[in-house]
Amino acid sequence: MTTARPHKTALVLIDIENAIGARAQPSVALARLTALLEHIPADALVVAACSPSRIRPDVMRVLTDHGVKVLSAGTGPDAADKVLLNRARQAADKGVRHFTVASGDAAFAPLALLGELHVLAWEKQTVSRQLAKVATVSHIPRIRRTPAPVQPATAQTSQTAAPDALAPPPLRKPPANPAPSQRAPRPWSTARWGGAVAAVMFCGGLAFGAGSALGSRLIHLTVDAVVRPRA
Repeated sequence: MTTARPHKTALVLIDIENAIGARAQPSVALARLTALLEHIPADALVVAACSPSRIRPDVMRVLTDHGVKVLSAGTGPDAADKVLLNRARQAADKGVRHFTVASGDAAFAPLALLGELHVLAWEKQTVSRQLAKVATVSHIPRIRRTPAPVQPATAQTSQTAAPDALAPPPLRKPPANPAPSQRAPRPWSTARWGGAVAAVMFCGGLAFGAGSALGSRLIHLTVDAVVRPRA
């Protein structure tokens, strides 16, 4: 037993060269198709037409993978428009009364006699006056290239560990040659010792002539003067 497919109540007609672009890259074609599909009824049948020589095989695959039925058109003037208009009349014979056209060509204006007509056009895209008079026109942002993917921000973690705030400060090493707090006494040189001995002997000689008491006093004064360190 076969189950009948649900009847489509709306039809979307896409002129590939007019709405997608001739020789468009697959990524650009997908972005533009996605933008168009966001503005069509959920229960619509989507049909597109283009000359086989004007569409890339990978772009055709993108369209068919997203549920678009691609019709082959000739190479003559308005060939794609004629194929799409013929499909619209067939759908009208089956009761379809809601039509959406992704094109700005005046050739689609007669579809207003078959039911409700809507037009999807890019920003600043030219829509013929004849078509604009009989249809509701919606302009959507034009997509010229593939939107750049958003890269998640990743924080770079440093490999060097931060110092512990609670750790005690490191001990400082004492200086190699600490300066003395006060000048150390310099050792006596041989000359100073010799001078002290000579002075004592000289005073000793005077002691014999001046008396023992006075001579002893002279010796002590001389020794103190020689031995007392200089400031």
